[in-house]
Amino acid sequence: MKVTVSIIASLLIAATSQLAIAADDPIVATVNGMDLKKSMLQFYALERRQVDPKSSVPMDKLTTDLVNMALLKQEALKKKLNSSDDFQARMDFINLSMLSQVAMIDFLENNPIPEKRLKEEYDAKIGQVKIQEFKASHILLNEEAKAKEVIEKLAKGKKFADLAKEYSTGPTASKGGDLGWFNPQRMVPEFSKAVAGMKDNEYTKQAVRTKFGYHVIIRTGARDGTPPTFEEVKPSITAALEQEHIQKHINELRKSAKINISKK
Repeated sequence: MKVTVSIIASLLIAATSQLAIAADDPIVATVNGMDLKKSMLQFYALERRQVDPKSSVPMDKLTTDLVNMALLKQEALKKKLNSSDDFQARMDFINLSMLSQVAMIDFLENNPIPEKRLKEEYDAKIGQVKIQEFKASHILLNEEAKAKEVIEKLAKGKKFADLAKEYSTGPTASKGGDLGWFNPQRMVPEFSKAVAGMKDNEYTKQAVRTKFGYHVIIRTGARDGTPPTFEEVKPSITAALEQEHIQKHINELRKSAKINISKK
């Protein structure tokens, strides 16, 4: 069982939500005698955020959704849809999934990653790593032919910034294509590789193709960058180590378990 970082992150959020609702769980709506609790509303809101972190749905809209689900549930019970083999199989999987998640939450709460271990990981993989930043401008075009035309004009002495304002379809066109200083990891690989292989004040003699289109690039500077601070990357380091932590725990459970996997 491979435990992903996203799963660990969602489990930790869920654990926090559980603590928030433990003391009080009032009724938010009643549908034909069926009570819908605040806890249910909170978990539904959590689920929506996990699907789309940028979404912000009003609580009254979420409550309406729960009421609609309750109505559909009641209709399903009237029709005895919960007695089908398909329904039982789905419920068995949900039970398996939820209990395994609860077990992972419990393990992480009782076996947290020590702060010292987190800092060791930071020092080994981030804090001591040398980062180079670049300064560049680009002209983004939809067609390779247009890119060749721009490169020809650069060869004849036309100014890069002027051509960017005239030809570029990118959001930095009005600034002469200036991207400012950036960490190569922020850019798509093809772009970063091209910039890293150039010299300062050199422009690409052939367009660099990425998923965004064709880029004509000029590199205008390079400098040593500053790695992110421990606090900035602590959540991602924690998630990565927790993934390894959980996986080791599962491997230990497998060693003492009797497992028989059918080949059919």
